[in-house]
Amino acid sequence: MAQWSKLTDAYIPQQTTNHEVVMIADQDGNIINTFGAASNVIISAGGLEGYSGVHKYGAVYGTALSTFSTLWTAADTSATALYNWGHSAGTLSVVSTSGSDVTDVTIQGLDANYDFVEEIFTLTGTAPVTGSTSFTRVNRAFMNTVTNVGKIQASVGGVVVTEIGAEYGQTLQCFYTVPAGKTGYMTNINASASKNQIVDLLLYQRPFGGAFRVASTLSLNQGNQSIEFPVPLKFTEKTDIDLRVRGSGNATISADFTIILVDNE
Repeated sequence: MAQWSKLTDAYIPQQTTNHEVVMIADQDGNIINTFGAASNVIISAGGLEGYSGVHKYGAVYGTALSTFSTLWTAADTSATALYNWGHSAGTLSVVSTSGSDVTDVTIQGLDANYDFVEEIFTLTGTAPVTGSTSFTRVNRAFMNTVTNVGKIQASVGGVVVTEIGAEYGQTLQCFYTVPAGKTGYMTNINASASKNQIVDLLLYQRPFGGAFRVASTLSLNQGNQSIEFPVPLKFTEKTDIDLRVRGSGNATISADFTIILVDNE
Protein backbone atom coordinates (compact mmCIF):
# COMPACT_ATOMS: atom_id res chain seq x y z
CA MET A 1 0.00 0.00 0.00
CA ALA A 2 1.46 3.38 -0.97
CA GLN A 3 1.72 5.85 1.88
CA TRP A 4 1.68 9.64 1.89
CA SER A 5 4.76 11.31 3.35
CA LYS A 6 4.34 14.77 4.84
CA LEU A 7 8.11 15.26 4.66
CA THR A 8 8.43 14.84 0.88
CA ASP A 9 4.85 15.85 0.07
CA ALA A 10 4.52 12.76 -2.13
CA TYR A 11 3.43 9.13 -2.08
CA ILE A 12 6.15 6.66 -1.13
CA PRO A 13 6.14 3.15 -2.70
CA GLN A 14 5.91 0.49 -0.03
CA GLN A 15 8.97 -1.41 -1.28
CA THR A 16 11.39 1.50 -0.75
CA THR A 17 10.52 2.65 2.77
CA ASN A 18 8.75 0.90 5.62
CA HIS A 19 6.28 2.88 7.70
CA GLU A 20 4.06 1.80 10.57
CA VAL A 21 0.39 2.49 9.91
CA VAL A 22 -2.10 2.27 12.78
CA MET A 23 -5.77 1.67 12.02
CA ILE A 24 -8.79 0.43 13.98
CA ALA A 25 -10.37 -2.67 12.46
CA ASP A 26 -12.92 -5.26 13.52
CA GLN A 27 -12.07 -8.91 14.16
CA ASP A 28 -12.49 -9.70 10.44
CA GLY A 29 -9.98 -7.04 9.40
CA ASN A 30 -12.55 -4.51 8.18
CA ILE A 31 -11.30 -0.97 8.78
CA ILE A 32 -13.52 1.14 11.03
CA ASN A 33 -13.54 4.58 9.43
CA THR A 34 -16.01 6.31 11.76
CA PHE A 35 -15.79 7.74 15.25
CA GLY A 36 -18.25 8.07 18.12
CA ALA A 37 -21.55 6.20 18.28
CA ALA A 38 -21.23 4.50 14.88
CA SER A 39 -17.92 2.84 15.68
CA ASN A 40 -19.10 1.96 19.20
CA VAL A 41 -21.73 -0.39 17.74
CA ILE A 42 -18.91 -2.73 16.80
CA ILE A 43 -17.58 -2.58 20.36
CA SER A 44 -21.02 -3.47 21.73
CA ALA A 45 -21.28 -6.37 19.27
CA GLY A 46 -17.94 -7.74 20.46
CA GLY A 47 -16.37 -7.32 17.03
CA LEU A 48 -13.37 -5.23 18.08
CA GLU A 49 -10.77 -7.31 19.88
CA GLY A 50 -9.45 -5.76 23.07
CA TYR A 51 -12.42 -3.39 23.47
CA SER A 52 -15.66 -3.75 25.43
CA GLY A 53 -18.36 -1.48 26.84
CA VAL A 54 -19.82 -0.97 30.31
CA HIS A 55 -23.09 0.85 31.01
CA LYS A 56 -23.76 1.56 34.68
CA TYR A 57 -27.04 3.03 35.90
CA GLY A 58 -28.64 3.59 39.28
CA ALA A 59 -31.26 5.48 41.24
CA VAL A 60 -32.15 6.63 44.74
CA TYR A 61 -35.87 6.85 45.47
CA GLY A 62 -35.75 9.12 48.53
CA THR A 63 -32.46 10.92 49.14
CA ALA A 64 -30.89 12.09 52.39
CA LEU A 65 -30.60 15.85 52.83
CA SER A 66 -27.11 16.68 54.06
CA THR A 67 -24.94 13.59 53.69
CA PHE A 68 -23.46 11.90 50.64
CA SER A 69 -25.10 8.71 49.40
CA THR A 70 -23.87 6.45 46.64
CA LEU A 71 -26.39 6.30 43.81
CA TRP A 72 -27.84 2.82 44.41
CA THR A 73 -31.13 1.42 45.69
CA ALA A 74 -29.72 0.68 49.16
CA ALA A 75 -29.62 4.48 49.69
CA ASP A 76 -33.41 4.84 49.46
CA THR A 77 -34.67 6.97 52.41
CA SER A 78 -31.36 6.33 54.21
CA ALA A 79 -28.87 8.88 55.48
CA THR A 80 -25.98 6.43 55.79
CA ALA A 81 -25.97 4.59 52.46
CA LEU A 82 -22.51 5.54 51.22
CA TYR A 83 -21.15 2.38 49.62
CA ASN A 84 -18.81 0.50 51.96
CA TRP A 85 -15.62 0.11 49.91
CA GLY A 86 -13.79 -1.16 52.98
CA HIS A 87 -15.53 -4.53 53.04
CA SER A 88 -13.28 -7.57 53.06
CA ALA A 89 -13.01 -10.06 50.22
CA GLY A 90 -14.94 -13.26 50.67
CA THR A 91 -17.81 -15.50 49.64
CA LEU A 92 -21.26 -13.96 49.31
CA SER A 93 -24.40 -14.60 51.32
CA VAL A 94 -27.54 -13.88 49.27
CA VAL A 95 -31.08 -13.58 50.61
CA SER A 96 -34.51 -12.22 49.62
CA THR A 97 -37.20 -10.54 51.67
CA SER A 98 -39.80 -12.74 49.96
CA GLY A 99 -40.31 -16.48 50.30
CA SER A 100 -41.47 -16.51 46.67
CA ASP A 101 -37.92 -15.95 45.38
CA VAL A 102 -36.70 -19.47 44.73
CA THR A 103 -35.01 -18.93 41.38
CA ASP A 104 -31.50 -18.15 40.11
CA VAL A 105 -29.59 -14.86 40.36
CA THR A 106 -26.21 -14.17 38.73
CA ILE A 107 -23.66 -11.98 40.50
CA GLN A 108 -20.66 -10.59 38.62
CA GLY A 109 -17.57 -8.91 39.99
CA LEU A 110 -13.84 -9.26 40.51
CA ASP A 111 -11.72 -11.77 42.43
CA ALA A 112 -8.67 -11.14 44.61
CA ASN A 113 -6.58 -10.44 41.48
CA TYR A 114 -9.27 -8.05 40.15
CA ASP A 115 -10.07 -10.48 37.34
CA PHE A 116 -13.67 -11.06 36.20
CA VAL A 117 -15.63 -13.65 38.18
CA GLU A 118 -19.29 -14.59 38.43
CA GLU A 119 -21.43 -17.02 40.39
CA ILE A 120 -25.04 -18.20 40.05
CA PHE A 121 -27.05 -18.54 43.28
CA THR A 122 -30.27 -20.52 43.58
CA LEU A 123 -32.34 -18.52 46.03
CA THR A 124 -34.29 -20.16 48.83
CA GLY A 125 -36.53 -17.25 49.73
CA THR A 126 -35.80 -15.67 53.10
CA ALA A 127 -33.13 -18.24 54.01
CA PRO A 128 -29.62 -17.02 53.10
CA VAL A 129 -27.61 -18.92 50.48
CA THR A 130 -23.82 -18.93 50.74
CA GLY A 131 -21.62 -19.11 47.65
CA SER A 132 -18.24 -20.70 47.00
CA THR A 133 -16.50 -17.95 44.99
CA SER A 134 -14.52 -15.17 46.66
CA PHE A 135 -15.41 -11.64 45.54
CA THR A 136 -13.25 -8.56 46.09
CA ARG A 137 -15.69 -6.34 44.17
CA VAL A 138 -19.30 -6.79 43.02
CA ASN A 139 -20.17 -4.88 39.84
CA ARG A 140 -23.57 -6.27 38.88
CA ALA A 141 -26.34 -8.74 39.76
CA PHE A 142 -29.38 -9.83 37.77
CA MET A 143 -32.17 -12.43 37.77
CA ASN A 144 -31.83 -15.25 35.26
CA THR A 145 -35.32 -16.48 34.42
CA VAL A 146 -37.90 -14.91 36.75
CA THR A 147 -38.05 -11.33 38.06
CA ASN A 148 -37.59 -11.15 41.83
CA VAL A 149 -40.59 -10.54 44.08
CA GLY A 150 -38.75 -9.24 47.16
CA LYS A 151 -35.63 -7.19 47.74
CA ILE A 152 -32.47 -9.24 47.25
CA GLN A 153 -29.25 -8.41 49.04
CA ALA A 154 -25.79 -9.96 48.83
CA SER A 155 -23.36 -9.42 51.68
CA VAL A 156 -19.82 -10.25 52.74
CA GLY A 157 -19.25 -10.62 56.46
CA GLY A 158 -22.56 -8.89 57.15
CA VAL A 159 -21.79 -5.89 54.88
CA VAL A 160 -24.24 -5.42 51.99
CA VAL A 161 -22.26 -5.20 48.74
CA THR A 162 -25.07 -5.24 46.18
CA GLU A 163 -28.87 -5.09 46.08
CA ILE A 164 -31.67 -5.80 43.63
CA GLY A 165 -34.79 -3.81 44.47
CA ALA A 166 -38.11 -5.64 44.65
CA GLU A 167 -39.43 -6.43 41.15
CA TYR A 168 -36.41 -4.79 39.42
CA GLY A 169 -34.66 -7.96 38.24
CA GLN A 170 -31.35 -6.08 38.05
CA THR A 171 -29.10 -4.01 40.25
CA LEU A 172 -29.37 -0.22 39.98
CA GLN A 173 -25.97 0.97 41.16
CA CYS A 174 -23.69 3.73 39.85
CA PHE A 175 -20.44 2.31 41.12
CA TYR A 176 -17.87 0.19 39.31
CA THR A 177 -14.32 -1.13 39.57
CA VAL A 178 -12.09 -1.37 36.49
CA PRO A 179 -10.78 -4.96 36.09
CA ALA A 180 -7.09 -5.82 36.11
CA GLY A 181 -5.35 -5.54 32.76
CA LYS A 182 -7.80 -2.94 31.44
CA THR A 183 -8.14 0.83 31.27
CA GLY A 184 -11.55 2.49 31.41
CA TYR A 185 -12.52 5.54 29.35
CA MET A 186 -15.74 7.26 30.49
CA THR A 187 -17.57 8.93 27.61
CA ASN A 188 -20.60 10.48 29.33
CA ILE A 189 -22.73 10.98 32.44
CA ASN A 190 -26.51 11.55 32.48
CA ALA A 191 -28.56 12.46 35.55
CA SER A 192 -32.03 13.67 36.54
CA ALA A 193 -33.68 14.98 39.73
CA SER A 194 -37.36 15.04 40.66
CA LYS A 195 -37.61 17.98 43.12
CA ASN A 196 -37.31 21.73 42.70
CA GLN A 197 -34.29 21.83 45.00
CA ILE A 198 -30.58 21.91 44.25
CA VAL A 199 -28.86 18.56 44.38
CA ASP A 200 -25.19 17.88 43.72
CA LEU A 201 -23.76 14.77 42.10
CA LEU A 202 -20.05 14.13 42.43
CA LEU A 203 -18.19 11.46 40.51
CA TYR A 204 -15.46 10.02 42.71
CA GLN A 205 -12.54 7.88 41.60
CA ARG A 206 -10.00 6.00 43.69
CA PRO A 207 -6.95 4.75 41.79
CA PHE A 208 -5.59 1.49 43.19
CA GLY A 209 -3.75 2.23 46.42
CA GLY A 210 -4.87 5.87 46.42
CA ALA A 211 -7.60 8.04 47.91
CA PHE A 212 -11.07 8.89 46.63
CA ARG A 213 -11.13 12.21 44.78
CA VAL A 214 -13.67 14.03 42.60
CA ALA A 215 -13.34 13.48 38.84
CA SER A 216 -16.47 15.39 37.67
CA THR A 217 -19.53 17.20 39.05
CA LEU A 218 -23.17 17.94 38.17
CA SER A 219 -25.77 20.17 39.85
CA LEU A 220 -29.48 19.57 39.24
CA ASN A 221 -32.70 21.39 40.08
CA GLN A 222 -35.81 19.45 39.00
CA GLY A 223 -34.36 18.59 35.64
CA ASN A 224 -31.80 16.56 33.84
CA GLN A 225 -28.26 17.12 32.67
CA SER A 226 -25.87 15.30 30.36
CA ILE A 227 -22.11 15.63 30.19
CA GLU A 228 -20.22 14.38 27.18
CA PHE A 229 -16.47 13.97 27.44
CA PRO A 230 -14.91 14.67 24.00
CA VAL A 231 -11.68 13.54 25.63
CA PRO A 232 -12.88 10.60 27.77
CA LEU A 233 -12.04 10.43 31.47
CA LYS A 234 -9.32 7.84 31.96
CA PHE A 235 -9.44 5.30 34.80
CA THR A 236 -6.52 2.91 35.29
CA GLU A 237 -6.90 -0.74 36.20
CA LYS A 238 -8.40 -1.53 39.63
CA THR A 239 -9.78 2.03 40.00
CA ASP A 240 -12.97 2.28 42.07
CA ILE A 241 -15.65 4.62 40.64
CA ASP A 242 -18.48 5.92 42.84
CA LEU A 243 -21.21 8.43 41.80
CA ARG A 244 -22.53 10.16 44.93
CA VAL A 245 -25.46 12.50 45.59
CA ARG A 246 -26.08 15.16 48.26
CA GLY A 247 -28.66 17.92 48.63
CA SER A 248 -32.39 17.63 48.17
CA GLY A 249 -34.27 15.64 50.81
CA ASN A 250 -36.51 12.74 49.86
CA ALA A 251 -35.99 13.23 46.12
CA THR A 252 -35.69 10.73 43.30
CA ILE A 253 -32.31 10.89 41.59
CA SER A 254 -31.31 8.69 38.68
CA ALA A 255 -28.11 8.60 36.65
CA ASP A 256 -26.01 6.53 34.31
CA PHE A 257 -22.57 6.55 32.73
CA THR A 258 -20.79 4.67 29.94
CA ILE A 259 -17.23 3.35 29.99
CA ILE A 260 -15.22 1.78 27.18
CA LEU A 261 -12.75 -0.80 28.47
CA VAL A 262 -9.49 -1.25 26.54
CA ASP A 263 -7.03 -4.08 27.11
CA ASN A 264 -3.71 -2.77 28.39
CA GLU A 265 -1.74 -5.23 26.25
